[in-house]
Amino acid sequence: MKNAMQEIYINLDDSGKLTSKEKISVYGGLIFLSKKEKDKFITQYRSIVNDIKCGYCKICNNKCPEIKNTNIKKSHKRRLMNYLKKYYVIALVIKNDNVYEHIKQSKAAKGRFIDYSIRRMIKTVIKQLIKCNSIDPNKPLRLIINIDEQSTKSNGYYNLRDGLIEELKYGICNYNYSSLIKPIIYSDLEIRISYQDSGKSYVVQAADLLAGTIRRTSLDNLDAIEESLSKFVDFKMILP
Repeated sequence: MKNAMQEIYINLDDSGKLTSKEKISVYGGLIFLSKKEKDKFITQYRSIVNDIKCGYCKICNNKCPEIKNTNIKKSHKRRLMNYLKKYYVIALVIKNDNVYEHIKQSKAAKGRFIDYSIRRMIKTVIKQLIKCNSIDPNKPLRLIINIDEQSTKSNGYYNLRDGLIEELKYGICNYNYSSLIKPIIYSDLEIRISYQDSGKSYVVQAADLLAGTIRRTSLDNLDAIEESLSKFVDFKMILP
C-alpha cells in the first residue's frame, strides 16, 4: 500500500554512567523492523529465558529473579547472545574522558548531552536503514523507542522526542553558519517513547544484556572499540 505505516522499534538500556569515575558509558539494544518481528523475538527470547531461569532461583516460589547481564552465567549468556545476533544490534559508546567536566557535574547538562547522543545515534540508524531500503523516507513512519525506566533516575531525559522529530522530519538550522541540516523523513513521522520496567519487558532485558556486553567489550579494547564491536554490533556510534 502506498501510504502504509512503517514501524521501527528501537529498544535501549544503559551500562555505566556519564561520570569522571568511569571510562565509558554505553547505550545498547536491538532494532526490529516490524511488530511481527518484535513479537517473534519476544516469543523466542522468553522461551530461552524460561528454559534457564530456574537455575537462578534458590527457592521455587514462582518469583524467579530477572536474568540480567550482571548475574548470568557465561554459558547462558552465550546462548542468549547467539540469538540476539540474529537481529540488528545497536551501540552508542561515550568516552567519558572526552566530555567536558561541567557537563558531567550537572544532571541537567548531562541529560541534554545524553539526549543529543541518542538522537545522533538514532538518526544515523535511520539513515542507514533508508540506504539499505529497509525504510522508505517518502512513506509514513512510526518510531517506537523503549528505554529502561531505571536509567531516567540517574541520567534524565529532556526533549528526546521533540528533538528527534525536528532532526528527522524538519532538519536542524545551524545559526552560526546560516545553514540547514536537511531532514531525512519526508512523510508523516510519529515517535513514541516508552520508559519500561525491565522486569516486565523482554526487549529491555535483552537491551540490558547487550549494553553490558558492549561496555565490557569496549573497556577491554579501549584503543580499538569500533573494531571490537564490529563482531556483533550492526549500528555503532562512538562519541565525542
